[in-house]
Amino acid sequence: MPVQGTTPRATFLTSPIFAMGESIPGEKGLRINEAATRARAGLLNILSALTMFILYVSPESNPIAYVAPYVIFDMTMAALFGLTPLSPSGLIGTAITLKAKPVWKPTQPKRFAWSLGALMGMACLAFWWMALPNVWLYAVLGVCFMLTWLEAVLGFCVGCWMYDKLFGCEPCQPD
Repeated sequence: MPVQGTTPRATFLTSPIFAMGESIPGEKGLRINEAATRARAGLLNILSALTMFILYVSPESNPIAYVAPYVIFDMTMAALFGLTPLSPSGLIGTAITLKAKPVWKPTQPKRFAWSLGALMGMACLAFWWMALPNVWLYAVLGVCFMLTWLEAVLGFCVGCWMYDKLFGCEPCQPD
């Protein structure tokens, strides 16, 4: 469940600049804005849908060669440094939600989820490099589409849920 909290306003950049999240008064550890995370997931959802469409109508254009490295970079930077300043999708998602009320969540489950996202991007790129049939690419892209849709639309992060089940996460538990 989200850890509810408010700050005077949502911030675009963390302080210090490469902090994984924000320090929220009264909360233990750093927190990340779930509203921005969901906006970022929506952007990545659109990207996965477009990639599948392009792969279907024009496979010779090799969308995986461009999209997979972007996703790997974006997920890795988010896992290491948070949504800003190095994750391009995180920057856009944060900018989109600057006026929205922030919903704070712990950073560790998000880091875990984004690390898994980077691994999925690597799998997609590896399948493309190995020239496996496109059905393998569609499988990975379909899973990416479903996971980002769950996060963006329903607010359910499968990677965060897995983190809680594997390692336990006290702030993740419902009240």
